[in-house]
Amino acid sequence: TLRADRLGCYGYAHPTTPNIDALAKDALLFEDCLAEVPLTSPSFGAMMTSRYPRMNGAARNGLPLPPDVRTITQQFKDAGYQTVCVTSNWTLKRDLSGLDRGFDQYDDGFKDKRWGFMIGERIGDDVTAASLKLIQERDPNKPMFAWFHYSDPHAPYKFHDKFNPVGKPLRKLDEIAAARARYDSEVAYTDNEIGKLFAAFPRENAIVLFVADHGESLHEHDYLGHGRRVYQDNIHVPLIIRGPGVTPVRTKAPVRLIDVAPTLLSLAGLPPIEDMLGVDLLKTEIPADRTRVIETYGGAVPGVPGAKAVMAARPPMRQSVTKGEWKLIIGGPGPELFNITADPGELKNLIDKEKPRAAEMRALIEEWDAHIPTGSAEAAELDGEDIEALKSLGYVE
Repeated sequence: TLRADRLGCYGYAHPTTPNIDALAKDALLFEDCLAEVPLTSPSFGAMMTSRYPRMNGAARNGLPLPPDVRTITQQFKDAGYQTVCVTSNWTLKRDLSGLDRGFDQYDDGFKDKRWGFMIGERIGDDVTAASLKLIQERDPNKPMFAWFHYSDPHAPYKFHDKFNPVGKPLRKLDEIAAARARYDSEVAYTDNEIGKLFAAFPRENAIVLFVADHGESLHEHDYLGHGRRVYQDNIHVPLIIRGPGVTPVRTKAPVRLIDVAPTLLSLAGLPPIEDMLGVDLLKTEIPADRTRVIETYGGAVPGVPGAKAVMAARPPMRQSVTKGEWKLIIGGPGPELFNITADPGELKNLIDKEKPRAAEMRALIEEWDAHIPTGSAEAAELDGEDIEALKSLGYVE
């Protein structure tokens, strides 16, 4: 849940991410990376398969990847890698996401309460401890593919006394400023934990890819949270790669999260999975006017009898297309057209002034819809604990 503009290396003024910033100084940093969907499990599913969430049939939390969809983890395991994962969000539990396939160890145990009453996550220090243990116990005779997942900058944002990048007491801030200060505190706390993890990586042969599944709206457009909007604050995410053979540079190339899988496989010298849709970011010249259609389905599949199949088949609640400096959003209250270079906050809707351009952009969405099939997935069986956990995370409608 980490929006790109909250990191120092992405231009944020407050000192939220000194450890990630240090990583970025010696890494390939993508300034313009978009998430495929602002939801956790579908977003990671897209990263692991290089397929759009709708193709996987898993566009909402609670819809696991179908058994026949291959992940990069399986590709690494078949190549002799030790494969490990530590997750920290309920939506990524193996039964709900299907993302455990190919992992020798998939640690999805949780003990921390979200909103003070429901075990829905694992906080950063526990993630770090579990991750360091896996690194220390690794098989020295095998290469390792590891996914370490931190969920802390997630509502309700917890203020950590030792981490106050804004530098002001919460009592002196209004409601919106206080929410943003708490979010920044969570980001800084998580950065500190990630710094401990970075220190354990063998620098001479470790490839580190740092990425977020989606961003977060902090009262922009009168919205707090994620999952139901496709403004930049929800979909613009950091993507940073450091390692042997990776040239440290900043690039404005328009990339997206389906590019993660082919890039990781290429870095390891492994073949891509058949029918991957993303590109190898280190070997592909990406056009500045690349078309990127993003959509969201909102929340999780509820545990109401008979509702799963209906919700799984629902069309997206919002879609956006970005091409160059222009972005069109459809769905919701009405179409919105923005020049995101001149108006990065997406405050000036130019739909009435730029009707021909809006029509061209809408045609791109229609073309994408026509060519990207919708897959099907069997909804996970949600028990009472699952439903309450997803409610506590704000995912059940």
